[in-house]
Order: sequence, then C-alpha cells, then structure tokens
Amino acid sequence: MSSGPPAPARRRRRAGAWGVPLAALLAAPVLAAAYPGSLRIPREKGEEARMPSLPQALFSHRTHASFGCFVCHPSTFPQAPVAFTHSDMNEGRRCGHCHNGTVAFAVAGTACERCHAPGR
Repeated sequence: MSSGPPAPARRRRRAGAWGVPLAALLAAPVLAAAYPGSLRIPREKGEEARMPSLPQALFSHRTHASFGCFVCHPSTFPQAPVAFTHSDMNEGRRCGHCHNGTVAFAVAGTACERCHAPGR
C-alpha cells in the first residue's frame, strides 16, 4: 500500500509549484508585445519653447531589446513615459544611467539628431 497522498493530490501540488514561475515566463513576451517598438519621450514643461526645432527624442525598444526589460524597468524607468532633461541624463539619471560613455555612447557630445530623430 502507498503511504503518500493519492496521485491527484500530488499532481495538484506539482502544478502549483510551477504555476507562478511558468505564468511569469509566459507573461513577459505578452507584456513586451504590448509596448510600442519605439516611442517619443515627452519633454519637460518649458522645453518645447527652448528647443522648438528639435522633435521629441525617439526611444527604440527594439534597439535596446538585448538588455531585457528588467534591466531598466522599473529601476531606471517606470512603466510609463517620463519627461526628463539633458541635465538629468548628464547626472546619470534616465538614459544617462547607461549612456555615460562607458556602457554606451555618452549623451554629451552626441549629435542631437541621433536621439531627436524626425519622423521615424
């Protein structure tokens, strides 16, 4: 005779143990597909008047896909578009966290059109 619980109870326990991690793995691609491939970064209030000829900076999720979502979200960026300035980036916040000249090209000294790309 068997000393453990009946077979259906064992199956339920095993499925429960894998249910949460499996759901997280399956949800990540679905969540990633829900976000746009590229988006315009909103400007801080008053920035539009200071630089009217430059379009809003364009951020490409596709270009940064090799890093994975959790490298930036939610530690460096919340899960919603956030306005910020070049001063923020030069101080190592937002894009400047990686675009510091060590991890990736530095924000300072880069041609404006590299990020403020029109009509892409």
